[in-house]
Amino acid sequence: MNPTRQQPQYLDLLLLTYRDAFAAGSDQSGRRSWWYIVGLMLLVAFFFSLVMLVTSPQAMAVDLGQLEDLTGGVVPVVMFEGHDTFTNEYVYSVKVINQTGDPLVAGTLFLVLSEVLDLSGKDVLGSLEVPNQEGTIGGKPYFVIPAGGLSELPSYQEGQPINVRLRSPDYVIFYPPSFRVIGVRRRATQSLETLIRQLTDKGVLSEAEAQEALRPLQRLSE
Repeated sequence: MNPTRQQPQYLDLLLLTYRDAFAAGSDQSGRRSWWYIVGLMLLVAFFFSLVMLVTSPQAMAVDLGQLEDLTGGVVPVVMFEGHDTFTNEYVYSVKVINQTGDPLVAGTLFLVLSEVLDLSGKDVLGSLEVPNQEGTIGGKPYFVIPAGGLSELPSYQEGQPINVRLRSPDYVIFYPPSFRVIGVRRRATQSLETLIRQLTDKGVLSEAEAQEALRPLQRLSE
């Protein structure tokens, strides 16, 4: 036994297990088993892509047309938490209250830092550092609004608080920041259902696969 021989990887084991399906004279059941596993792996990859489409901030940052401006219906409540005089860093706690009348899909809600005014009324957001931002949407820092592990933020409920840190390298004094909220109402998931139906009509998905893909959306509407 060669002690330096590497252990076979998962894909190697999979190929070794089902190599008889491709050997000469192998029966049709072996081939069907192989293609079943390949199809299952592709289906899992498809589901993962759907989850990324719905929940990924990066994906949402690319296509803002899929997000609705919920500002006014979803009200940010900003509370001052503290100030570090050495770094001139201000800390705010921000929570949002859903007053839209519709549940909002968790993972698609973003708190966007829209402007920060100094004492003269000038927007100084561009000169500030936001150390804990999760990315940018339209050039503005954003934070994902947590829903406490729920699949949606129900109507007339509030999300969990978010800490927003603003640092001024030039030691500029400014007013509390202003925020916008963008996201997806539960009813907007119908566009994703339409996409799945189109893939089914084109033969990309079977009816059973389409039903499986639609199941998470159906749970949201219950």
